[in-house]
Amino acid sequence: MDTTFILIGVFIFLVFVLLVFFLLTNLKKENFVANDGSIFTSQYDLDLYHDLIIKTQPLFEPDETNSKSKTILGYDKIFIANLKNDGFKDLKTLVKYRNQFKALSALINP
Repeated sequence: MDTTFILIGVFIFLVFVLLVFFLLTNLKKENFVANDGSIFTSQYDLDLYHDLIIKTQPLFEPDETNSKSKTILGYDKIFIANLKNDGFKDLKTLVKYRNQFKALSALINP
């Protein structure tokens, strides 16, 4: 009976120590906040995010500002419209824009 109480006490003590350790390690983490409120754990990730915002800003502007050209940053306007609004409803459309998907992936994943 005494050993059971001792084992329960040791278990509760270990759980308490692990909880305190977890809380202390999480409180020490430094967060990096972007202008739009996005939170990152390193300055490197924050810098990548800012660079990506600068590179992709024309993709998120209204269509009226880029109405004369058929492409925005080398991407077809139809491709961008499908990404933003309609989606890709069939495999034929996905295959048609596969090179633009690769280019967009290369831009996002440096």
